[in-house]
Amino acid sequence: MFRNYTKIALRNLLRNKVYSAINIAGLAIGVASCILIFLYVKDELSYETHFDKADRIVRLVGVIDSDAGHEQFALSAPALAPALVKDFPDVEHVTQLSRAGKQTVWYKDKSFNEDDLLFADSAFFQVFSYPLLAGNPKSALREPHTVVLSEQMAKKYFDAPTEAMGEMLKFGNETYQVTGIFRDPGHSHINANAFISRSTLDAKLDEEIRTNQWFAMSRYTYVLLHGPEEFAPFQQKMDAFAERHVNPWIKENDLTGTMRYVVQPLKSIHFATDYAADLSPAGNISYVYIFAAVAVFLLLIACINYMNLATARSAKRAKEVGLRKVVGAYRSQIIRQFLGESLFITLIAVVLALALVQIMLPTFNALTDKSFGSAFFLQWEFMGIILAIVVFVGIIAGSYPAFFLSNFKPADVLKSDKAPRGGSAALRQVLVVLQFTISLILIIGTIVVFSQMHFLKSRDLGFNKNQIMVIDIPSGDSTLVKGLPGIKQELLSNPNVEEVSNTKDIPAESMSKLLMLVEKDGQQVEKTMNVMFVDYDFIDVMGIKLKNGRNYSRDFKTDEKGALIVNEAAAKLMGWDDPIGKRIQVMDLDAKVIGLAKDFHVKSLHTEVEPLVLVLRPESDGYLMARIKPENIAATIGFIQSKWQAYDPKHPMDYFFMDEHFDEQYRAEEKMLTVFGYFAGLTIFIACLGLFGLASFTAEQRTKEIGIRKVLGSSISSIVLLLSKDFALLVLVAIVLASPVAWYGMDKWLQDFAYRVPLSWWIFALAGFSAMLIALLTVSFQAVKAAMLDPVNAIRTQ
Repeated sequence: MFRNYTKIALRNLLRNKVYSAINIAGLAIGVASCILIFLYVKDELSYETHFDKADRIVRLVGVIDSDAGHEQFALSAPALAPALVKDFPDVEHVTQLSRAGKQTVWYKDKSFNEDDLLFADSAFFQVFSYPLLAGNPKSALREPHTVVLSEQMAKKYFDAPTEAMGEMLKFGNETYQVTGIFRDPGHSHINANAFISRSTLDAKLDEEIRTNQWFAMSRYTYVLLHGPEEFAPFQQKMDAFAERHVNPWIKENDLTGTMRYVVQPLKSIHFATDYAADLSPAGNISYVYIFAAVAVFLLLIACINYMNLATARSAKRAKEVGLRKVVGAYRSQIIRQFLGESLFITLIAVVLALALVQIMLPTFNALTDKSFGSAFFLQWEFMGIILAIVVFVGIIAGSYPAFFLSNFKPADVLKSDKAPRGGSAALRQVLVVLQFTISLILIIGTIVVFSQMHFLKSRDLGFNKNQIMVIDIPSGDSTLVKGLPGIKQELLSNPNVEEVSNTKDIPAESMSKLLMLVEKDGQQVEKTMNVMFVDYDFIDVMGIKLKNGRNYSRDFKTDEKGALIVNEAAAKLMGWDDPIGKRIQVMDLDAKVIGLAKDFHVKSLHTEVEPLVLVLRPESDGYLMARIKPENIAATIGFIQSKWQAYDPKHPMDYFFMDEHFDEQYRAEEKMLTVFGYFAGLTIFIACLGLFGLASFTAEQRTKEIGIRKVLGSSISSIVLLLSKDFALLVLVAIVLASPVAWYGMDKWLQDFAYRVPLSWWIFALAGFSAMLIALLTVSFQAVKAAMLDPVNAIRTQ
C-alpha cells in the first residue's frame, strides 16, 4: 500500500511540474525560515540554562523608595553578603561580583587592554558551575592576588591555555597569579574575561564601605538556595531583613525613604529591563515573541499555498477518486493517500530546506550576531523538531484537500457535467486574504521599524556626536592620568584636532547615580540624580549648549571644589526657575550651581532625559576625547596614535568614534529591522508563489471563455483586467484587515521608546500599495499569457 501511494505521489509530482515546484519551493522556504528562527529563539532563551544550579540561584536587587522617587538597581551593598551569611546560615552559598574596569594586562613582552574583568569571591565557582580546564573551583579564588582567566584570554598570552597556570600577570599596577582557566559556559548576563580574587579588593576597602553602608551599592549579590520552592519564602525573609537592618540604618543617618531587596531568579535576568546598572544589556522578550510569530506565519503561508493549489486542482483528480471508490476504496484509505502525498511533498521540502539552511547559515549569523554551526543538525532535539515540522506541515497542508477530495461521490464525479470545478472558491479566497493579511502586517512592521530607526539616528541629541574620537584610558595608572594635560596640548598642536577633553563618563556608558542634598525652598532635600565627572573642556568638545550661567573655567580656582553644572531636567525636578546659585551637597562637595545646560541625551532614546549633574574632575582615568576635522581623518588618527605611543608606550591605544558607539545602543532594533525585512520579503514571495499558481489555474479554467471573449472583440487589456480584478479585491480586503492589527502591534512596540515616530497614514498606504502592486504584477503575468492565446485554439480546449 505504501509503495502504491508513493508511486502515485511521484506521478502526480511529475505530471504537474509547475504546481509541484511552487508547493515544494514555498514549503522549503517556509520550513528553512522556521528552522533559522527556531535557532535564534532557542539561543535567546538559553541564557543561564547551562549552569547546573540555575534553577536554585537568585540575585538580590535593590529597590529604593524616597523623595527622589522609585529606583531599582541590579546592585547591592558590600555589607549584604556577610549579613546574609550571619542571618541565614541555612543558605547554601552567597557570592558577590563587582566590576574591575578595563585594564592593561602584561605578560613579559605581551600587553593587551582587557575589558569585562570582574572581582569574585571564593564562593563564586560553588554557585556558578563554570567548566574549568585547569584549577580547583573550591580554592581558585581563595587567596589574594589570584586570577582565573577565560580560555580566550589565556590564548592571547600563551601557546596553550593551560600553560598559564601558575604564571604571573600584571593587571595595572598589581600582579596576580593564574590559578584557573575556565571555558565559556554559554550565554549568561555575566560576561567575563577574568575573575580576580575578591580578597585582593577587600584587603584595600575602606572600613566605612565594608560596614553597613547600605546605600553604597557596588556589588552584584547571588544566593544559592535549596530549590525554586524557596524563592517566595526567601523574599519574605529578605523583606524582614530590610526592616531589621537597612531601614533602621536609613533613619539613624537622618535619611528619608525605605529600601528593600527583591529576589530575582537567575533565569529571568536576561530579559529584565527594570534594573539600572546591570552587568550586561538586557534582552528583549518581545523580539523573541515577534520572531516566533513570524516563523509560524511563514509556515502557515506555505501551508495555505499547498491547500489552495490542491483544492483548486481537485477537478483534475475527481475521476481518480470516483474510480477508486467504485472499485471498493474506503474514504479513510483515500484520506490516508492524500495525507501521505502531502507528507511526501513536505519531506522533500524539508530536505531542500535543510540544504537552504546550510547555505544561509553564515548570512544569518552575520545578521543576528550569532555563531550557529552545522553541529545542531545532529542534535536529537533538532531531529525531533524536524520530524514535528514534517508531520505538522504535512497534516495541516494536506488536511483540507484530503477530506475535501475524499468526500466526492462517484456518481457525481464520473459525470463530466457534474464534476467539481476546483473545490471551494470561497475557501481559497479566504486563504488568499489570510496570506496577504499576514504579509501586510510584516510589511507595515518593517516600514515602522525603519522609520523609527531613521528617527533615532537623525534626532538632535543635544550634543554633536560626530567626529569625536574617544580613547579609552586604562585605569589604575595614576602617573598616566596626571600626564594627560601634556598629551592634550600635544594633540591640539595638530590643526585637524579642534578640541580635546578627558572625562570619566561619556554618553551611552553607565554612570554614577548618587544621593545628594539639594536646596529647595530654603531647605536641603534628598534627591538621587545621575552624575558625570568631566573636565573644563567637556562641554565645548561635546557641543552642549548652556541655557544660563557659565561653563567651568580655569580662571576660577573655586570651580573644582565649589561649582556644579546641572541640566534642565534637574532644574525641573527641583522646581527651580533659575538654578544659578543653588546649593548641592554631593560626596565631599558643598557647591553652588554655576551653569544650566540644555538637556542632552546620555542614554538611548528608549528613555527620557534624566536629571544630571556635571561634576568637575580635571584628571579622570576614563576617556580622552578629541574632536577632529572630517578632512584627512586617517592621517589625523595616525598622528594621535603616534603621540599616544610616544607619551605612553606601555599601554596599547584603544579608540572608537562617539557616533558609532552611541548608535550601538540600537543594535537590537537594527537587528530586528534587518531580519524582519528579510522575512517580510519571504512572506510576500511565498504568497506570490501561491498567487501565481492560482492565477495560472484560473486562466487555465477560463481558457474557453477567454477565446470566446476575444472572438467577440474583447481587448487584451480588458481580459487582463477581468482576470486580475478578483485578486485585487482580495488584496484590498487584506489591507483593511491588516491595518488595525499592524497598528496595534507597532503601537505597542513603539511604547518602548520615550521618543518615537507617529504611526502616520502614509505607512499603511505605502504598505498597501506595495502589496497591491506586487500581487497585480504576479497575476498579470499569467493574465497576459492567457489573453495572448489564439482564440481558435482556446475555444477548442476541453
